[in-house]
Amino acid sequence: MAGRFWRAVAAKADTVSQSLMNDSLTRSSEFFLKKKQDYDRVKREGRRCQTSLFNVMFCSSATYDTRVGIVVGRRFGNAVVRNRGKRIFRELVRKTHGLLVKGYDIVVFPKRPVLTYNHRSLVESWVQILSREGLVSSPEPMPCVK
Repeated sequence: MAGRFWRAVAAKADTVSQSLMNDSLTRSSEFFLKKKQDYDRVKREGRRCQTSLFNVMFCSSATYDTRVGIVVGRRFGNAVVRNRGKRIFRELVRKTHGLLVKGYDIVVFPKRPVLTYNHRSLVESWVQILSREGLVSSPEPMPCVK
């Protein structure tokens, strides 16, 4: 059972890794939360949305820009698996940051099935949940996904 899971993860990881390497976006550190106080404020004051792939908490921010934080706990897996989950969501944020409404802090908690989904379905799920909560300025223009 566990062997099949990891083979599926490895197969999906190869396709996701290729799509991540094809895009020539630079690191955009201003898109992400960094301070513990910001994470704590979102957890304390924010609203929660749950999906089968991830949980999202969000609240308004004092800053103009929208920032996203990614939290992956030890239950997710070992360090390699946790880092892969964070890389996947950092790429989602980079590709969809232009669609987000300004002035919010968002914290996402990925779940293990994220590792087995393809990039296109993750982007669709991400944009769908954010638009349902009113965090997307216009849901029509989907970002280009390779």
